[in-house]
Order: sequence, then C-alpha cells, then structure tokens
Amino acid sequence: MKFCFLVDSYKPIYDGVIRYLDSISEALVKDGHEISIVCPQIPGTDKYENPYPGLRVVRCPTPGWYAQGYYIALPDRDLVKEVQKADFVVVHSIATIGVIGGIVARLLSKKIGLFVHQDERLVLREMLHRPQWVVNLTAALISEIFYPGFIDVFFHATDRFKMKLIELKVPDEKIFFTPFAIDESEFNPNNNKFDIRKQHNIPKGAIVSLFVGRISIEKNIETLLQAMDAAMDDNPNLYALFVGKKTQMEVVNKERKNADRIIFTGFVPDEELPSYYNASDFFTSPSINESTCFTVYEAMSCKLPSIISGFRHDREIIHKENAILVHDLQSIQKIKEAILLLAHDKVLRNKIAKNGKQLIDSRSWKYHVQEVKRGIKFAFQSKGRRKRKR
Repeated sequence: MKFCFLVDSYKPIYDGVIRYLDSISEALVKDGHEISIVCPQIPGTDKYENPYPGLRVVRCPTPGWYAQGYYIALPDRDLVKEVQKADFVVVHSIATIGVIGGIVARLLSKKIGLFVHQDERLVLREMLHRPQWVVNLTAALISEIFYPGFIDVFFHATDRFKMKLIELKVPDEKIFFTPFAIDESEFNPNNNKFDIRKQHNIPKGAIVSLFVGRISIEKNIETLLQAMDAAMDDNPNLYALFVGKKTQMEVVNKERKNADRIIFTGFVPDEELPSYYNASDFFTSPSINESTCFTVYEAMSCKLPSIISGFRHDREIIHKENAILVHDLQSIQKIKEAILLLAHDKVLRNKIAKNGKQLIDSRSWKYHVQEVKRGIKFAFQSKGRRKRKR
C-alpha cells in the first residue's frame, strides 16, 4: 500500500512530530509499504529526497512565512501528484498542506485518515488570545465541514484528543487509539554517551529539571520559567535545562532572579538527547496544547519522572503514580509546588520513574502499526462498526 503523509514540518527541524514520522515510516516500510511525506521546503533543503528505499520526501514551496518555529507552505502540483499516487492519505496537520491536501484527496476519492495531535480551540484561545466567538466559530466549521466531510478515520495517541473528537461530534466507531512507542535502544537509563552536567557546569549533587521541546507559546514556557525561577528561590540546589530551538527570544532573554541556574541549550542533536534525560532528575512539560507529548514518553523510557498537564490526562497516567499532574496550567504557584514536590522527594521520584518505565515498556510500534491498519481497514469498508478495544 502507498501512504501519503501531509505534515507541517520535517527535517532539518526536529521535534516530537518528526520523531514520530521517523518511527512510523520505518515501521510501515519494514512492513512492505511505500511512504511519501509532503512537507514545507525549509531553506537549504532539496525539493525531493529519498532517505531510504520506500520513503520519499516532497517539499512544497514556502514564501517566507514563519510562525512559532513552523514554515507556512504553498501546496503545489507535486502535492497533487503524491496524493493521486497514494492508496491512503494521512493528514497530520490541518495547516495549509493538510487542508488543501485533504480537499484534493477527497476530490480524487481517496481514503483519508487524520492523526489528531493538537486542539485548534486551545491554540486560538490560550496562545493567540482570540475572542470566544472566534473559537466557537472555528470549532463549528471544523466539526461541520472538515472532519465529517473529508475524514474517513481518526487516529489519536492520547485521551485528550479523543475527547476533542467526541466533542466535535465525530462518530466513536471512526476513532482509533494508536499509542506512541519509544525506541528503547536509544532512550534508556543507561545511554550516557555525553557528560551533560560537566558540559553545562552543573554541580554533581544538584537537582536538575529538564524541558525538551521548542521554546514557544503552546508549550507554556513563560509560566514554566516563572514557576521555575520561584522554585529556585526556595531551593538553591535546583537547576533547569531547557533543550530545544529558541523561537521566543523575548522569553529566553528576559531577566530572571536565578538566570544563572536556568540553562537554554538551543537545538540538541538526537544522539545527545538521551544523555540529557539521564543527566536530569525530573522532566517538566505543563503544555497548554498537549497532555503526554512524545518527549514525556522519552523521559519515561529513561526512568525520568514527569510533571505534565492534568487537563484530560490519559487514563493510564494517575496522579503520583506515573506522573505529577498540574490542572491549572496558568498558575505559577501550582507548577512551582509540583517542581518542589519532586525536587525534595527522591522516593517519590523513584516511584513515578519506575511506574512510567513500566508503562512505556508495555507499548510497541508493532502494536501502533497494527491499530493503524485496523483503522485503514475500517476506512475502506463501506459499512460496519468495530468492537472497541483499548
């Protein structure tokens, strides 16, 4: 089968979406399928690439529009060609490439799956601060036009986005749970190729918090930084590593009381990333737009306890069992309390780390691909319902 993935970013950008695409593409190709990825053409990249047999990358031109680390692309004839050749089209973002590609796929009578990993309502309300009527209108348009009109089947990796789909009136039989897995050969507690603490002049006995991701609005970075700065007032042994591309320089450059213990590393190559997890004591990701993003699972795979959003968290993640949950993401005090809780309690850190490791070890890309295939089979059926499976 030929798959076409429509995405809003790809290499040389590195984030959870790209790591997911790498993993799922490799798994599908090994299973005998062909993959094409249609994405924006980032400056310095080739129009066409063939990273390995079975995988083709096609880039759409970008006129220079750039927002929060993403390039806005103009879909072109190559997008139409890739969709036309595909047996199944996966929309991974409803930005320009996803929307236009979805319309083209529907006009060509292609089967379409949507991998849901963001909530446009939260982006509009919490990040862009649009009025509620704009948020409601957008949700109505998505629900009444794009989702039921174009999409045959929906995939989600966390409960938060299943709830979003249910609220948008997507029929339950169209929704398939496809949980993330992690490459444990790379992300494991023993991968310490680099001495991260020495590299950043962090004392050996310090307690280190880690964030991995783009330094951008949807990650709730400013609130996290204020909470971290306040927590450092109470704990002079606390340090924080912020790993990822700096897309909000006003946040990075802002004066803070404990700035000497808040370290922005910028982009870190994949080969170094496991060492960052293993050099840290806990992971912080109180994101507005995500509950358990890809980096949370990487942290779990390295036995690193996490602080995450409590909004519609996954049913597998229970407070003080697999993660510390923060329900009020705009509260500096609540995030500070969660940070200090883990910073001061090594026994709790170890307990959460052990439980998180067991959770992620129970998942595999083989199962993920199996569930994707079940969704595709459903999409190609003209009628019929499926038995629920979790």
